[in-house]
Amino acid sequence: MSSFGKSFVVVLTLFCLFSTRANCLRKVRPIDDVQPEETLAVHNEIRAAVGVAPLVWNKTVAAYAQHFANKQAKAGVCMYSDVRHSGGPYGENIAAGWVQPTDQMSGPIATKFWSTEKPNYDHDTNKCKDVCGHYTQVVANQSSSVGCGSYRCHDNELIWIVCDYYPMPVGDADTRPY
Repeated sequence: MSSFGKSFVVVLTLFCLFSTRANCLRKVRPIDDVQPEETLAVHNEIRAAVGVAPLVWNKTVAAYAQHFANKQAKAGVCMYSDVRHSGGPYGENIAAGWVQPTDQMSGPIATKFWSTEKPNYDHDTNKCKDVCGHYTQVVANQSSSVGCGSYRCHDNELIWIVCDYYPMPVGDADTRPY
């Protein structure tokens, strides 16, 4: 390697060491965080546990979720208190988590997180004892498909997952999710 080549490598290495970590991270594609096949499998495992038909992946709904995620990213919406639902034609769940060595936030991890609300849902009364709307969204028998998107914040270290459900479940006091 020429002395110019060696100097270039040294300069590049120093740049990575002294600049923000984000400048040296690989480019992350939203689909890598979403993991469609795995996300769908986790949804369907949770739904099967309560006797609800499986969902299918819906590319149109996923494109909608990703478009909304891209708008959130462009607007710099990174604080949980600033997050709002899209208000679109689909049911919607949103979750965030930090980049981790293991169990990093992803579509499957977000779906498992939403399912932790199951104990808060009382099927007999069709009421929540605490937060359970994310769980009832996942298992809603009125929905037949799902699509998800993602975006990252804070130098690529906070991952937001947005999953949308079609058709939007009724979600009223008279309609049980299953």
